[in-house]
Amino acid sequence: MNPPYGRVKLSVADRNRWDSVLLGHANLYALFMAHGAESLERDGVLAALVPTSWTSGLYFSRLRELLGSDLTLRSVTFVESRGGVFSGVLQETCLAVFSKRKARYTNIALSNGAVHPVARVPAPRGSGPWLLPRRGSDAPVAAAAASMPLTLARAGWRVSTGPLVWNRRKDDLHARTGKGRAPILWGADIATGAVRRDRTRNQQRYLKIRDAADRRTMVLDTPAVLVQRTTAPEQTRRLVVADLPPEVLATWGGEIIVENHVNVLRPVDPEPMINRATLARVLATTTLDRVMRSLSGSVAVSAFELSALPLPDAATLRGWCDLEGEALERAVARAYGERSA
Repeated sequence: MNPPYGRVKLSVADRNRWDSVLLGHANLYALFMAHGAESLERDGVLAALVPTSWTSGLYFSRLRELLGSDLTLRSVTFVESRGGVFSGVLQETCLAVFSKRKARYTNIALSNGAVHPVARVPAPRGSGPWLLPRRGSDAPVAAAAASMPLTLARAGWRVSTGPLVWNRRKDDLHARTGKGRAPILWGADIATGAVRRDRTRNQQRYLKIRDAADRRTMVLDTPAVLVQRTTAPEQTRRLVVADLPPEVLATWGGEIIVENHVNVLRPVDPEPMINRATLARVLATTTLDRVMRSLSGSVAVSAFELSALPLPDAATLRGWCDLEGEALERAVARAYGERSA
């Protein structure tokens, strides 16, 4: 099938009919995939040309649960180039092939005019994001990550998206500070991997805080780890990370407002399994970027996907606390199955 893409508003009856595979909005192609899965006989095969967002997005978690329990993902071929493939479609796209008969492995390939094999990995299951490497060299890393005992959430970290949607608050944006205004941190401010004010955003640098409720929602006044939420396919990194320690936060006046193209990572407990500074360094490693590229079904880095990022056991995390630079790169690479690191 080459189903239609896009959200659809369902009647109450249809919503109830598909409730087991829907979370949040209903996407047409997800409904087509679910109906196809239900319709298969014992020797049936479902092949769907669809965006890759179903492999990891929160809204598709129930669909993944259905597909992984009732069927086996036999192969997935990622369409490498977004341009010149489908008119007006910018999403990353794949051809996913499922069978009713169970199998242990999934074959992964890339298509860029010709089909190139990438890897053979254990068939994914469950509602969480599925680890599907786009490059053969990432297969061992993805396999090691899939068997890890922790995720970022289980290690004591909460991920949220920056609350400021700037085009809904245009009248409250200002170029200069003033009474009742707080500085805005934009995605461009962490593009270098450190928190630095990007000059191109200085005309929209401050937000007027309307009232106490606005302050509770908008203001970040504690140290955190910041991760860009939207990247481009051609960027060398999918995880663009910056630490926001107390001393840097102080240079911004002790409080900031984070725009919604940035994810904010804060500890749930006073002493999480991995501390803030170490977490920022680990997320900035080449290995974790490779894990995220295998995990994420789009160029966006969502809070849901970050929360599900696989991590090793607490003892390993603690062992990284005093490491930096190449020493940390090697230690993280070894933990994720790079034997030569």
